[in-house]
Amino acid sequence: MRLAMSIFAISLSGWCAAAPTSLINATLYDGTGAPAIENAVVIIDQGKLQCVGTDCRVPEKSEVIDLKGQYITPGLVDAHVHYAANGSFGTRALTSPDPEKYDLDKIQRDLKSNYWRWDRAYLCSGVTAVLDAGGFPWTLDLQSSSITSPDRPHYVSAGPLITHTRSEMSTSVLEKQKALGTSEFLPMHSDKAAVDAVKQLAESGAFAVKVWYIKPEEKFRADLQKRMKLIGDEATAHGLPLIVHATHLEGAKAAMKAGAKVLVHSINHEEVDEEFLRLAKDNEVIYEPTMAGGELWAAGDARLFFGEKPEFDDPNASIDERTRNLMESEFQELHPIARKEQSFEWITGGLIHMGEHASIMERNLRKVHEYGIPVATSTDAGNPFAFHGPTIYTEMERMERAGITPADIIVMSTQNGARAMGQLDRFGTLEKGKNADLVILKEDPGKSTKAFRSITHVMRLGKLHDVAELGGGDRASGS
Repeated sequence: MRLAMSIFAISLSGWCAAAPTSLINATLYDGTGAPAIENAVVIIDQGKLQCVGTDCRVPEKSEVIDLKGQYITPGLVDAHVHYAANGSFGTRALTSPDPEKYDLDKIQRDLKSNYWRWDRAYLCSGVTAVLDAGGFPWTLDLQSSSITSPDRPHYVSAGPLITHTRSEMSTSVLEKQKALGTSEFLPMHSDKAAVDAVKQLAESGAFAVKVWYIKPEEKFRADLQKRMKLIGDEATAHGLPLIVHATHLEGAKAAMKAGAKVLVHSINHEEVDEEFLRLAKDNEVIYEPTMAGGELWAAGDARLFFGEKPEFDDPNASIDERTRNLMESEFQELHPIARKEQSFEWITGGLIHMGEHASIMERNLRKVHEYGIPVATSTDAGNPFAFHGPTIYTEMERMERAGITPADIIVMSTQNGARAMGQLDRFGTLEKGKNADLVILKEDPGKSTKAFRSITHVMRLGKLHDVAELGGGDRASGS
């Protein structure tokens, strides 16, 4: 056995040992909710966990890394992201104050060519797996290569969203998307269209079927709920889970009755009731609260209106320079438009409205958790001001502010995220036979979720990355 060495005494960026690796003396949270293990030993060989605990025998030829005084958790899982969006206004036409100014085809081609920026940002933030909950068709092509790559988070995509409404987007933008074949939406205006949409997703290799269910007018409600059930049945027939965006109570109940296994976003208009909780528990639904997204967006809109600069909460410098520069230039270009089309009352009203929603979301998160319904940490990253990577820190801290304990948030951010991805057999907990996906921290995440801002290293499939070297600006390529 080689001499034990401190992780700070050598450069381990991109290090993937040919011999087994042994991490010793850290305090370990395994992601199952069990008490922390002090002086833990983790044996890694060929990208897999060979032993985790206090009674592991360090192999004779192992590389030994002494982590005394540090902490280990499973790699974080962000169970709701959008790779076809970059955190600015212009990536998705429905998020922009001026959608006509953007060339969506050019934007999407650029994102497709440079998705490695998001891969790097997630690893830099300690995120080793992500679920893309809807986007343009090209995102489906990113899935297979991520499974065995130590330089990418494990990635699954739902592909285009099935929806009954596109009212948020201008007619000309919709026509342009259709002509270019770049639409991120599939229709459900008829039973046939709904069934065909599911078949298209199944044939294209989507991980799941995602329905974007915006509260419809009363006269359409019954028909759309029946159609969502039809979509759920068709998804089941193809072996795909149904995940649904429904932020109002009635729509969420309809989604679960249709077979939804994941509810993305909080119920934010009213408190959940006993029927909702029973449906979620009985149907083994996973609840994704996305607590921070709306607050970040509302605060960003206010900064834009008042002529402030965009804010980047990015402790590891994981947000690349291109994204930062794009956001800063958009603020300059869109500030006059925001001042013209919006008002002081509209902006302040939005902040008040968001505060009211946040209070409801917090109460609902506590209710759901106390009822025993699994909660998965998710950020909706890619939408304005929800940047890929570091937004997960904000999200976990918002969940703690809502009254969830740090110990429970570790489970929500690891095991439950893996469950939402259908990958709990591969990762999400630190157990023998699973992927060697983990993070190393200076501070104790069992005491505060802010400890995740102290991540120093992330391991993906046994390859150890120094986050200080992953972050810090743009690169010419993803290699």
